[in-house]
Amino acid sequence: MSLRALSLVFHRSRTVRIGLWAGLGLLLGVSLAMGVALGPVPIPIAEVGRILVGEARDPALAAIVWEVRLPRVLLIALAGAALAGAGAAYQGLFRNPLADPYLIGVAAGANLGALMAVALNLSATAFGLMALPMAAFLGGLLTVGLVYRLARIGGVVPLTTLLLAGVAVGALLNAISLGLLMAMVGRVAPHRAWIWMLGGYALGGWPALRGALPYIGIGLGLLLLLGRPLDVLQFGEEQALQLGLPVERVKRLAIGAATLATAGAVAFTGIIGFVGLIAPHLARLIVGPRYPRVLPAAILLGASLLTLADLLSRTLLPPQEIPLTILTAFLGGPFFLYLLGHTRRGVFF
Repeated sequence: MSLRALSLVFHRSRTVRIGLWAGLGLLLGVSLAMGVALGPVPIPIAEVGRILVGEARDPALAAIVWEVRLPRVLLIALAGAALAGAGAAYQGLFRNPLADPYLIGVAAGANLGALMAVALNLSATAFGLMALPMAAFLGGLLTVGLVYRLARIGGVVPLTTLLLAGVAVGALLNAISLGLLMAMVGRVAPHRAWIWMLGGYALGGWPALRGALPYIGIGLGLLLLLGRPLDVLQFGEEQALQLGLPVERVKRLAIGAATLATAGAVAFTGIIGFVGLIAPHLARLIVGPRYPRVLPAAILLGASLLTLADLLSRTLLPPQEIPLTILTAFLGGPFFLYLLGHTRRGVFF
């Protein structure tokens, strides 16, 4: 049975719906378990379970799990959830199947904001690591506003114009970020800085997870509450207004929440492309087009996909790590071209 046929069955059978949600949850659980268990030092799943409940037999393995792998896997999964949820929200908000934090430049703006916070040593202030996602949020918010304004023509945001504006602004901001990074290599560990720029686990550990969690949690929580308003927006802004939806308020909330979630991810994992493009479309194929279902499904899929990608990044060529953006681009590039071809033929939206 194809995914499209499965999505049709989803609407008719409660048992199938429960099974699909259970499957998405199971996929995430298996991805997290594999991420913690596998690596240069493989750890049996049973031993991981004993370590997590405080009955470790080997203190060295317990240290690997608690100090290295568990915070890494949770942060990467959180970043994947944030990027996928934000991508689904941007696609619904702009009614554009190709919008995601990477392609419309939001991730580049958030990355520049975080780099500026590092350059100014804001993490040494009273805000600590919270300064990074705060600066990333401001950078991402300014970027999405600029891209939307540049792409808007007579009250309409055409697909091609939005993509061109996003790519152009993103390229410019990435160039500025690269120049800033080159000026900072004496102050920031070069290896860690390059991993961050190319997407990966650079600013890790439990402090980074605690720093990202409030931003991503609040952002995704707001987006989940906006599922039904995003559904109404698919009829067009004029029709939504006639149905009583406060369109401008919903747009501001959706942009703010999606950018907040993106900022929380980018501030600690760098720019990771295409997760926000792939996960929402897979979610639509599985659960249908309704945003109250698409958003949570995309969040679960994004967390699973990025966790598995991170596992590959550190196990394919040990002891070196492959930047996450390279792995996601291998999947996302062809997927983007596929969507672009179908969009031109009017298949999506």
